[in-house]
Amino acid sequence: MKTYKNYLKEAGNVHLAYYIEAADTLKIHYKILIPALLAEFRYKDKVWHIINAATPLTNTTSTTIAKKKNLTNMVLEEAGIPVPKQIRLNSPIDAIKFFYEYKRIVIKPAQQLGGIGITLLPNNEKEVLEAYTIAKAKNKSKNDVEVLGEEFLDGENYRLLVLGNKVIATVKRKAAHIIGDGKSTIQQLIDITNEDRKVRILKPIKIDNEVNVRLRELNMTLNSIPQDQKEIILRYSCNLSTGGTTQECNSKVHPYYKKLAVDAIHAIGTEFGGVDIITPDITKKVKCGINEINYNPGLRLHYKVNKGDSVKVAIPIMEYIRDKYLNS
Repeated sequence: MKTYKNYLKEAGNVHLAYYIEAADTLKIHYKILIPALLAEFRYKDKVWHIINAATPLTNTTSTTIAKKKNLTNMVLEEAGIPVPKQIRLNSPIDAIKFFYEYKRIVIKPAQQLGGIGITLLPNNEKEVLEAYTIAKAKNKSKNDVEVLGEEFLDGENYRLLVLGNKVIATVKRKAAHIIGDGKSTIQQLIDITNEDRKVRILKPIKIDNEVNVRLRELNMTLNSIPQDQKEIILRYSCNLSTGGTTQECNSKVHPYYKKLAVDAIHAIGTEFGGVDIITPDITKKVKCGINEINYNPGLRLHYKVNKGDSVKVAIPIMEYIRDKYLNS
């Protein structure tokens, strides 16, 4: 019987591996056309393709809106869906003005993936300028909007995976962190954690400017020794690709948030995607906001959970695509 590692070796890509595993489960024929990139799927006389994590469920319009964070924010606001205040930053001076107006802010590239180039909660003008420079350098947008300023929303970060009219999985996302043992330095604890993540086929905690800023705020360095069982949050962003962890919690999600996620996906004109919601309490309706929609959501965060049961989301996704093609 094949394991995920077998599928990963065959596909050459973590996302395709989940999809071909699901195809086997559902008796859907598949073929890797380009390793680590493109797979073909066949069921009866129907054929479809998946490129990396991009499925045929998204169209060009919805993809473009989701890619460009300013467009996502604009479209959702027009649809009456709660989003953080967001403006275009044309210059470092704009960034500083935005900082003094809102104090608690986020500076991000207009287009990027995996949390790259995002700075949360810069504390002073120097950090704001650094954040602006980083965001501009990492931006992938080809139009004149390069850097965005966004109001920081307090709360926990949740990813709701929407398929059609239903949320099929939800995870609470937590930033990279370590737990002290009273004798090891933060650097040593990061190394230990990264060894475990390597075994689980997860990207390591990366030590970069964001980690250094976070440690400075805690009056700590990589050589500091945390107390036994003391949790140290190393980043603000909670992406799995930068060392974050996830906890499955779909059964705890209030219906309000599930409807919000489905409405957001439909607002940008698609039927599948990952909706990032920030709220202080996912179990009841309180002030919240959607800060991003992922048109080609990665599946690892639903499979590689640290708490709760993993959800094999690729199976319902493949069923949905199969049935959609069969009925077309």
